[in-house]
Amino acid sequence: MSQTLSRGLQVLEVLAAEGRPLTAQQIATALGLSRPVVYRLLRTLAQHHLLSTEVANGVYDLGLGLLTLSRNVQKDLRGAAFPVIRSLAQQLDTTAVLGLRDGDEVVYVLAVEAEFARMAVRSREGMRRPLEDSTSGLALRLTFAPTPDDDEELRRARAAGYAARDVVMGYQATAISAPVPSQAGPSDVCVTALFPNVIDDIHVKAPLVVDAARRIAALVRI
Repeated sequence: MSQTLSRGLQVLEVLAAEGRPLTAQQIATALGLSRPVVYRLLRTLAQHHLLSTEVANGVYDLGLGLLTLSRNVQKDLRGAAFPVIRSLAQQLDTTAVLGLRDGDEVVYVLAVEAEFARMAVRSREGMRRPLEDSTSGLALRLTFAPTPDDDEELRRARAAGYAARDVVMGYQATAISAPVPSQAGPSDVCVTALFPNVIDDIHVKAPLVVDAARRIAALVRI
């Protein structure tokens, strides 16, 4: 593995995770690297337009060059799913996201907020959640082959065909997630509705999430 390339990618990951501009010192501290090393990485990334710099303030942020790189990533899936995800967000008056499995994490590749929602969970595209510790991950894991080690929550989700939890990223809120059916085996894609508070009608809203997942499966061969 190229250590320099790995460190450059880690700089981008830190900025994406923070969601705000950072100074070179803040990036160096987050990565456990010296400032001279970080400065070299920042200059290289900026030359390729992967970073934007505000010299006056001494901060760095993600650059527009990333849009060029990401434009065609999962283009077919995102394009086909967008109207379904948007419709689900409007139906439930909340935020709906499309998650894609990446190793032991789920990455949100599409996020849509209801247009006139009074309150909504802010979820940005590119956000990652652990497969083992998220509602989206639970929805994907319910499509795995059953094992004797499966816990009760996973068994209930598998029986219901969807996952639901009343804690979202450490807050009292509700997430409902359903896997997008795959013809090839376990699902790598899921649809999740995020509610800013704890709801008591999961049994009413969950079928809408499941239906959205099935509609996406009918549009894209996964």
